[in-house]
Formats: sequence, structure tokens, C-alpha cells
Amino acid sequence: MTPGRVLLSLLGLLLVGSLLVASPASAAPPDLVVSAPATAYAGTTVTISGTTSDTGAPIRLDRRDRVGTWVQVATTAPAADGSFALRVTADPGTQRFRVVQATGGGTAVRELAVTGNAAPSRVALGGATRVADGNTATLQVRWTTSDGRPVTGTTQLWARRRSSTTWEHRSTFTVRAGAAAVRVRPRVDVVYRVRVGATPYARTAWSATRTIDNIPPGYVFRRPAKAPAPRIRLRAQPRATKAGAAVTVSRISDSVWRSMTGRTWHRGCPVGRSSLRLVRTNYYAYDGYRRRGEIVVHKSVAKATKRVFQDLHAAKAPIRSLYRVDRFGWSRRLRGGNDLKSMAAGNSSGFNCRGVVGRPSTRSPHSTGRSLDINPWENPYRSAWGILPNRTWDARRSPSRVVYRSRSHTVVRIMARHGFWWMGRSDWQHFQYSGRGARTLPPPATFLD
Repeated sequence: MTPGRVLLSLLGLLLVGSLLVASPASAAPPDLVVSAPATAYAGTTVTISGTTSDTGAPIRLDRRDRVGTWVQVATTAPAADGSFALRVTADPGTQRFRVVQATGGGTAVRELAVTGNAAPSRVALGGATRVADGNTATLQVRWTTSDGRPVTGTTQLWARRRSSTTWEHRSTFTVRAGAAAVRVRPRVDVVYRVRVGATPYARTAWSATRTIDNIPPGYVFRRPAKAPAPRIRLRAQPRATKAGAAVTVSRISDSVWRSMTGRTWHRGCPVGRSSLRLVRTNYYAYDGYRRRGEIVVHKSVAKATKRVFQDLHAAKAPIRSLYRVDRFGWSRRLRGGNDLKSMAAGNSSGFNCRGVVGRPSTRSPHSTGRSLDINPWENPYRSAWGILPNRTWDARRSPSRVVYRSRSHTVVRIMARHGFWWMGRSDWQHFQYSGRGARTLPPPATFLD
């Protein structure tokens, strides 16, 4: 073989070798680089990005399902510079993904994991800050994640009295799409807050507190300067729970009769247990709150008394207190229930088998249960023992809501409408039942308190 032929053969072998070496490189899979955050808030969008050396083939994103099968969830085409981005929603927990690019030279696969965590919660509690006693108020709950996404989940309402440090669980409810409304009926000043439960998308959290002030629905009595306060201070009666006056009339129970016997009733009284009735009613007290009290009257005036208290409640006429007089014990001086103490406390009263204040040998009309004394502290009685229970208020004309000095006064007119005659100046507090014509009858000369 000539040297020329040998040279040509060597060149051919070199060319074939170079082709054999270059062919595997051109058929290799693309160079695929992928990155993604390892964690994200569950429910948010996660971007899986990367680059590829082959811009001609699409990029596919698969997710592994619960049984281990890869399911395609997204595709994209690489940009001219080989970059790409795929977006998916992070579910709660850890999910596995793979990015796949198949080319003529082979398939490139890159696997990665993304964990979806619950986001911090933001809870806002708004709504009313004041409510009249007995009414309802609405609290507004707003629940979102820290990045502003509304949350649906279980929520607890907690409350405590403003004067207490002890929290109590009040109710459990569901916030839907980030919002809920809760109705409450605080009977005192109450501090509220809510606790949202953990969900796969949001963490548990407490709201800030919200205070609702319970305000009186009625007139609040303000004692004028230099005007005396009652000498005996009574515990406030229970708050009313039912709407309106809610007046009830019942026979005298055994327990009530035991308390009355030897105090407001004793042997020789003109009426007995069967002739008396216990009237319970809601009323507006001097602090403006609706309270529940009771009074004993004769059965013949029980219906009229019921209508009186219904109208007094409707007019929001203030009554200081409404306790039975047997609460104040026996008075040897009056030979019956201690009306002197009852008046000194400003307590309104009805039946009391006793003598007239200042003339105890004369039986009081209260002994028959057909008389009512209303707010005696501000409406004194001119007795043979002096002006009782105090002299100062006898000369006063205000506050007009609790001081009765005219027949045009609301309380006097209500009483007259239902048959109770007002004694006027001689006994501002006293109303005596005289039947339906009380509005036009002259004041009976025999009315003594």
C-alpha cells in the first residue's frame, strides 16, 4: 500500500471515530435544573422554576397521589433562554413533585418535595360596645390567615365579667369564609374574646378582647345635693328576666305566710290568708335597671294592682324597691309590720296589718290590703309623730319623676285610672283603692296611713 493510501485510511478512521464519539453527546438527555421552596403556607401558590438546555421540548409537572401514582398537573414551554416556571397550590402536608422533559436524546426527570404548613391566624372581634340591659348585642368575628386569606373553621366565644379575672366558655360556632356574627345578651359589663381552632390552613389563635358595657334602660335617679339618702340601705332586688312587667298574681304560699305571720299579719287582723294575694312584678329601679319585686294586696284589688304595675312599667316610672313589709320585722310601736323601717328604706309597700303611724290605736287602711305606698322616702307622710320618714323631701318638688306633688303627675294619673285615690299633701306616698270612680271622688277624710 502506498503511503498516500495509508494516509487516507487513517483519516477515514479518525473521521469515523469522531462521529462515533459525537453521536452519544447529541443524543444525551437535556441538562435540567429545578428549584422550589421546601415549605409554603397550605393553600397558597408555589412556583417551581428552573432552566433546561433544550428549549424545544415542553416541561411537564407531575404530582404523586395517595396511592403512589404520578399525575400530571401542569405543563409549560421553556423560554428562549431555557428558563421556565410552573405553579401549583400547596396542599396541607408534604407533597412530592417531579419535573419531566422528554427529548429525542432522552428524558430528564427531577424530583422534589414541598410541605404545606398552616399559616398564622389573624382574628378580629368587633361589634357593639354598649347595650341596654335586657337587649341583645351582635359581635362580629373576622378570621383570616396572616396573608389575608379568609378561613372557615370552629370558633369558641369566651367571656368574663369586667370585675372578674375568670374566663368562661360561652358558646361554640363556625366561622364561614372568614366571617361570623354572634348575638349576646350581657346582664353586666362583660369582656369577650374568641379562640379560633387549628385547621390544616390556619393555626389556633386568640382575638383581642371586646368589652360591652351594660347600661340601664331606664331613668337613673340622681340624688340632689343636700337631699338626704334613705337611712336604711337595701340590697338591690334581682334583675328582671322576662319582657315587660310580667305581673303575676298568686295565692299566699306557705313560706310567705310563715314570714308574714307575727309581722304583717297577726290575730285580730280584718283579713286572713285566703283574702290576700301576692303580686310579683318587674319594675324600673332607681339605678335604671329593670328589677323584680313583690307586694301583698287584698284579692279584690289584685287585678287593679296588676294593671297599675303594668302601666308603671310601660311608663318607666322609677320605684326604689318593692319588698314585702314582713322583711322589716315586727313593730311594737305600730302593732304590726315595721312600716317605720320600710319607709326609712324608701320601700314601696301594700298590705300591713298595723296601726296608723302616729295613732297606733287606729287601724291603718293598709290592714285590709287595699292601699299602696309608693316611694315613701321622697314622698313623706305628715303624721302625728311628725313628717316621716324625713322632713327635707316634703318641701322638694324635684326630681319630678320620683316626687309626687300634683294630680297631673304620671304616677298619680296611672293610679287614678285604676281606682287608687291619691292622698296628696297630707300623705304624698299613699294611694287608697276607691273603685273606678277614684279620679272624680273627693279625698276620703278617713284615709290615714
